[in-house]
Amino acid sequence: MPSPAGRLAMVLLMLSLTCACGRPSSDSGGNASNSADSQKLPFDRQPRSTGISPSQALVPSATKLPEGTPIPIRLKSALSSASVHAGEGFSATVDEPVVIDGQTLIDRGTPATGRVLEAKPSTNSPGRAPGYLRIVLVSLKIGDRPVMIETSSIFAKGGIREDRHPAIGAASGDSRKDRDIAFGIDRRLTFRLAQTVDLQ
Repeated sequence: MPSPAGRLAMVLLMLSLTCACGRPSSDSGGNASNSADSQKLPFDRQPRSTGISPSQALVPSATKLPEGTPIPIRLKSALSSASVHAGEGFSATVDEPVVIDGQTLIDRGTPATGRVLEAKPSTNSPGRAPGYLRIVLVSLKIGDRPVMIETSSIFAKGGIREDRHPAIGAASGDSRKDRDIAFGIDRRLTFRLAQTVDLQ
């Protein structure tokens, strides 16, 4: 059986070991703070200096033309129901800048291309139907590349006007004038986008 002095020595040894285990080492102070930082939740951490905010995806693009945007053009090709056919193309230029939210997205003078959807010349039949045209825009040249677009169509029909000299008209076989519709070069027309277009 150990002596009282031996028991006292054992108790002191156990106390010293317990204190040594509970005391943090002096050289681990920096590591402790680093490990504490690594255990932080994502919303506790400082934001990174790089990356894209998710809210930026909600900002409207500055290159998009919304549906319904008017596009005024000036014809560079003459069109007449007496001579053109469905499927033929025509050229034009944008007559005024197209501005969205204060930013010019299409400059004046931008080349544009259109297409004839329907064309029918006037007839000399008893019904004497006037000629008509239906046209649309199909593309804009942005920079060096064409951007395909869809627009509302413009429909126009030849007018009917009685000749001032019916007898003369009857002798020539036609008593009415302006049966065919014609758009001359530099004629100004306005189309509207049928769907949103991204110009990029």
